[in-house]
Amino acid sequence: MRAFLYVAVALLFPLTSEHATAPLKPPVIESLSQRAPLFEYRSLDGNMHRLSELKGKVVVIDFWGTWCPGCVEEMPTLQRLYEVYRSNPRVAFVIVSQNDTPGKVKAFVEKHHLTMPIYYIGSNQPQKPLAPSAWPATYFVSPEGRLRGVHLGGADWSDISVQKYIEHLEQEDPVPRSK
Repeated sequence: MRAFLYVAVALLFPLTSEHATAPLKPPVIESLSQRAPLFEYRSLDGNMHRLSELKGKVVVIDFWGTWCPGCVEEMPTLQRLYEVYRSNPRVAFVIVSQNDTPGKVKAFVEKHHLTMPIYYIGSNQPQKPLAPSAWPATYFVSPEGRLRGVHLGGADWSDISVQKYIEHLEQEDPVPRSK
């Protein structure tokens, strides 16, 4: 029985440093149009933050985990996208680890030299529609606080199409308010 388990594990998780996957492709962002829910998350130093604090900015929210191969694979492309917008005060990144401890996330960030803002929520599940059904899951929030797009699964976030999408969201007219 033990030999069977070893063979099964070896077939499922090859002993190579790189897992064989197809190259990441640009994301296909599904359109959404609904108010973003209340959402709280912690920085790696333990401070609590709220999505509502970022109103007026385009927000890129990515749910990931150190335990998720697709999440780990796309992380360098998210870092490259962040570098494009790092000094743009109208765009914010909320890269949220789920089902990880802060220590594990900190070790991952240091090992991979990530400079984008990384947060965690532990095992807490965000409110729908911001609750991912797959990982990684990336959401886009308009400056007015509306969920405008989602992509489930890994993607090449450094693709120019993502920059064009963010620029489009930056230019969106505010939602008309009734008088």
